[in-house]
This record gives sequence, structure tokens and C-alpha cells, in this order.
Amino acid sequence: MKNDEKVVSAIFEELFFDNLPRYKNLLSGNLSVGSDAYSKASCVISNLGNEERDAIFSFLKLVIADTASVIFGTVDGSHFPNGIIEDFKLMYGTDEIQGCLQDYFIAQAEAAGTYK
Repeated sequence: MKNDEKVVSAIFEELFFDNLPRYKNLLSGNLSVGSDAYSKASCVISNLGNEERDAIFSFLKLVIADTASVIFGTVDGSHFPNGIIEDFKLMYGTDEIQGCLQDYFIAQAEAAGTYK
């Protein structure tokens, strides 16, 4: 596996197999009364049925994937947020790894069924 694929794979794993389950557990766990975002979201989600709850978590997967895709695309030079006009140079060790990061990420997300 090339370094660019290795980096994307590690970030993908972190986002979808570490962070997303943590959010699911926090939002599906015991209700706590509070004004913070987790408490409010947990309260709303607790009132949903299983199908509706699954739809919310599937939507969170899309948000995570789209956000990461924008970041990878910006680093790759295929996406240009307002005001960003210069190229990026991303290094992993001594290897330059930008150019295909967004493609690798989207391929991995598609293979995992993220966009279904």
C-alpha cells in the first residue's frame, strides 16, 4: 500500500470506525439534561423510532464523508474553497502524498456503502 493510500485508510478508519460509533453511543446513551449540543441531540434522538434513528446516523456518515472529501480535495487541488488560490504540499515522512487523496477516500467510502 502506498503512503497516500495508507494515510487515507487510517483517517477513514478513525472517522468511521472510531469517531462515528462514539457519536452513536453518546447520542443513544442515557439522557442527560443540559444545554450542550450532545444533550440536546440525545434528547431528540431518544424520541425517534429505530428506523428514524438509523436515518439520522446514516446522514451523519454522509456529513463526515462529504467534509473529509472537501478537505482531501482541497489538499489535492481538485476543490477550491473561497480564498484558497495556492497549491498545497502534503508530506508523509519524505513522500509527497497529495493528488489522489480524495479519490482514495471516496472509493473507500463507496466500498463501505457510505453513500447508500
